[in-house]
Amino acid sequence: MPESLPPPSIVLCVPGIWSSRNELVEAVVRSGSGYMFAGQILMHMPTGQAFELEFHAPDPRMGAAFRAAGPHWRDTPAMDAIGSHASVVYLVGPGGSSGNAEALMLAAAALLNAGGLGVKLESSGVAHSPADWRELCANVHLFSAHRAYVLYITGPQVYSCGMHCLGLRDAIVDNDGTPEAVELLRVFTRYMFTESPTLRAGQTFSADNHAPVYRLNDDPGPDYGDGSLYANPYGCWRLERVSTLSTSKPPGWRAALRRLVS
Repeated sequence: MPESLPPPSIVLCVPGIWSSRNELVEAVVRSGSGYMFAGQILMHMPTGQAFELEFHAPDPRMGAAFRAAGPHWRDTPAMDAIGSHASVVYLVGPGGSSGNAEALMLAAAALLNAGGLGVKLESSGVAHSPADWRELCANVHLFSAHRAYVLYITGPQVYSCGMHCLGLRDAIVDNDGTPEAVELLRVFTRYMFTESPTLRAGQTFSADNHAPVYRLNDDPGPDYGDGSLYANPYGCWRLERVSTLSTSKPPGWRAALRRLVS
């Protein structure tokens, strides 16, 4: 992405128990998390990291929105609690790097510790329970931001959404009707995040020594419409199968990226 363009925004939605903004401010201070308010800004005092914070009235659609975005914890008491929220907070900050994404994760955790009921990523469409979010924040050193921000959407094509929060391209592949397509993208996008490889169109990738080989091509990615928070300004990698089984490659998926020999 051209350096003249600003990094994409990350927007996190946190419904909570606060009946007023003043109640939220007091709860954050009491939690002892190191965050303070300065006008419409939530600031982490030890680091000076600052994020926009918007406080809104309760939204009757919030329960349905969380159930749609968090099917993995839909039938839990934590999901039921979303329906009784008293207000909604939107936390806004820059994405475009792992550092920015992880800083926002920790800020959202501070809101959970002050009475938040869950976290929904408006920038990718996935929702996490308070317990899951705290676990993700405790493991940022293990690259848990990838699990926090990225999800995989299936249809005629399978594609990732949310990698722009981490400063990376998303990925897309034709759906062959098997679960392997999702796992391929999960391995590939995590490889991009954890290994920071230099990728170029024409290189190939396979998940392991016995998996199909895919060629990387530039792709604009899904069209989410103008102004969508899901849109990835970095673009997308399209993975196109070039053989059934990979051969003559170094062992291990981390070494599975290579340039095609014509």
